[in-house]
Parts: sequence; structure tokens; C-alpha cells
Amino acid sequence: MINKSFNPFRYIAGGNALLIGIVVIAVTSILGFYSHTHFPDVISVKMSPDFPFWYFIIQSLLNWIVVSVIMYLISIIFSSSRVRLVDVFGTQALARFPYLLSALVGFSDSVNRFGEFILYQLTNQGNPVDISSTSMIVAITLIIFVLLLTVWLIVLMYNAFKVSANLKEPKSIFLFIGGLIAAIIISAYLNIQLIKLI
Repeated sequence: MINKSFNPFRYIAGGNALLIGIVVIAVTSILGFYSHTHFPDVISVKMSPDFPFWYFIIQSLLNWIVVSVIMYLISIIFSSSRVRLVDVFGTQALARFPYLLSALVGFSDSVNRFGEFILYQLTNQGNPVDISSTSMIVAITLIIFVLLLTVWLIVLMYNAFKVSANLKEPKSIFLFIGGLIAAIIISAYLNIQLIKLI
């Protein structure tokens, strides 16, 4: 069960992974819109202002496409196996599942209030914020939950890459880290440009 949670790609790949992954990305975008949760690069989670619905859809698609294209290019360059485009894009889409759960966190106001509280305490910026100990505990718990989901996402992305490219460790690890860094930088830049269109 644990193995399937961290590496489902030995059981689901290709078109099936792509179909399920696209549904995951769509649901994540919808939840993000209603919970004001967005993903400014391939691994980040932030609370957002009232951005339009199309922003969440395009942002989620951009993050998926950027990381998939980079991992596909790395795969066809460094793998001696035949790498299928549908496998790379499908498994990377399915790997986005943890952020569907992250999008639910935004429905709690505790994280926002905790952020405003910390900002005011450290910089005296904004308005004074009173936060109960219960809300603080909830906020810290949710932040830890999101961090764990981020770790899960990265593990899934790595396993998706490793299985699709049929690469062995440690080569796969170094290539994945390089690809992930490139994906973060490119997706962050594209998301900044996207926000300018709002």
C-alpha cells in the first residue's frame, strides 16, 4: 500500500495515468479557485487574492506542462530506452495529486490569519491581528501537512520520471534534481507573467 502511494506508476501509466492526471489537475484548479490557493511554481503552495478562474486553470496546466517537457527532454537525451511522451506527461500529471489535497487547506482561514499575525509581530506591517491558540495550532498543523504533501509530490515526480525514463540511480537522482530546479525557475517566471495579465 505504501509502495503504491509513493510509486503508483508501476501500476498506472500511459493513457490511464494521463486521463486520471488531467482530472486531478482540473479538480485541483477548481478547489484552488474556491479556496484561494494557488501554485506559483511546480512545488509551491500559496494563498491567493481573488484571481479569476481561468488563472487557476492555466497556472495548473503550465506547471504540469513545464515539468513534463523538461523531464521528457532529459529522458530522451540520457535514457537508452525508448521513452514515450504519453508516459512522461501522464505520470507527471498523476504525480500532481498531493496538491489536490493542498488546495483544500485554503478553505481554513487559520493559515491566512496566522500569516498576518506573524507579519505584524515581526515587521509591524498591516493591522494588529488577534489569533486564538486553537487557530494557531490549526494553522501550524496545516502548514506541516502542506510541507508533507510537498515532499510526497516531489517523491511522486521523481518516481514518475525514473519509471518513464527507465533510468537507474544515482544517475536518475542527479538528472531529476537538475530538471526540477529548471522547472521551478521556468514555471515561476511564467506564473509571474501570467499574473501580469490579470
